[in-house]
Amino acid sequence: MQAAFKAGLGADFPFLSDADLVLTDALGIRETTDRIHGPLPVPFSFALLPNLEIHKMWNGWYFVGRPTPDELRVAIRELMAKSVDDLDYRGEP
Repeated sequence: MQAAFKAGLGADFPFLSDADLVLTDALGIRETTDRIHGPLPVPFSFALLPNLEIHKMWNGWYFVGRPTPDELRVAIRELMAKSVDDLDYRGEP
């Protein structure tokens, strides 16, 4: 099923899947309180440096743990400041 979805998107990057929740349990990120929709892994969002080092990480559902648009904007400015030496992304005049 994922192969068809990936092909439909034209994606050229790997898709990750853990249908049996093996890695979810190994990482200790299984959501156990939702008895209707569970078991599900807790979603994570990452801001990565070009070398794939984690710069920032958020985890959680909906508005509780997901990054806001402003948090993403700030994280991108911080990443740019670390990645581009000749540009100033502090937002100061």
